[in-house]
Amino acid sequence: MIRPLCLFVAGLAGVASAIAQERPALKDATAVRLSNYGAPSKLFHAKAEVKAVVEELEQLRGRKWRQADLRMRCYSTVQVLHGEKLVTAFRLRPEYVVERAQDKTVPTYSTQITSDDLPLIRKLLADAPPSKQCD
Repeated sequence: MIRPLCLFVAGLAGVASAIAQERPALKDATAVRLSNYGAPSKLFHAKAEVKAVVEELEQLRGRKWRQADLRMRCYSTVQVLHGEKLVTAFRLRPEYVVERAQDKTVPTYSTQITSDDLPLIRKLLADAPPSKQCD
């Protein structure tokens, strides 16, 4: 009885790992594009800037996410790129983040955030052109 239970638990761990692996890897990012809703974007190529943004996103990914999409209005966008190819995009509101991969077979995930989360990304978005359509 204990042996089948151990095999079942090991199987669940493998499934959870496989689900976590569905999301595209951020480690190979070569650029990051940030923009506020309806405004021109800013592209960052410098390795230090890209690494810092990716580290914040990876730290956020370490939290609990729901496999669900959220309808959002007037969001900011962080696009993670490898060369000119979009790897994944994060849509940000002050209270939520939604991650949508370029590959439509990969599920969309969402999580809640607080004002203390993503300080660098929030600063970069504050320095980017402001949204003209969200008053």
